[in-house]
Amino acid sequence: MITDFKGFGTEHLLTLLVSVSIGVVFILFGAHAKTERQRRIIGILFAAAIVVCRGSRYVMDAFNGVFEWYDLFSLHICHIDLILLCICLIKPLKPLFNFCFLIGIPAALSVALFPGSTHPAPGMPRAVLFIMSHTLLIMGALYLLIADKMKPTLRAYLWIAALGNVALVAVYFINRALDTNFLYIMEAPAGTVIVTLENLFGWPGYVLVIDVMALVMMFIMYLLGRLLHKAIAGKEKAFATPA
Repeated sequence: MITDFKGFGTEHLLTLLVSVSIGVVFILFGAHAKTERQRRIIGILFAAAIVVCRGSRYVMDAFNGVFEWYDLFSLHICHIDLILLCICLIKPLKPLFNFCFLIGIPAALSVALFPGSTHPAPGMPRAVLFIMSHTLLIMGALYLLIADKMKPTLRAYLWIAALGNVALVAVYFINRALDTNFLYIMEAPAGTVIVTLENLFGWPGYVLVIDVMALVMMFIMYLLGRLLHKAIAGKEKAFATPA
């Protein structure tokens, strides 16, 4: 176990670099696939890589006696995002893509950039897999936008924002019933940036702050997604072979 993992230190930056590089390779192969079948095979391989990365972390936790059964049924956004993303990489579906892109990317990005200082045994290898598994969620959503030409919609943003807040209330009662801390709305996990927000705003203040931040980040992702989709479409049109 380590309690002093250095955010943006050498190990952190190298892990981010390797993870992004893996994602870029999949995106390039997917974007240049000759047929839809080839693109789907690449998507399936990407989904498999994500599952292997997360699964390796679970195996490591189980071996060191820190695995909890409810990790497999977690209501954390990144866990739900992983399941929906893998389905979408195998068979692209617009509702799933919107979730993975609009809320999945901000959630995974916040974890990948601020993974916390505390990581259970065996320490550094576990921290590396933790960061990598979240970074690949970001790259997987970008794969869907770039390779599969999917784009976020304003309607989806509004639906996710509304249903997300309803779900937040439901998860609170689930946490009370099961004595869990899904979405970290009962208390801030030790050694994370959420602790700083809890110290500043208390409970439930820090939960409300995170909720507002999530809504803002989702809207930024919507705008960025539309712009990136438009740029890709414009580039393809410019290089298209005249009939």
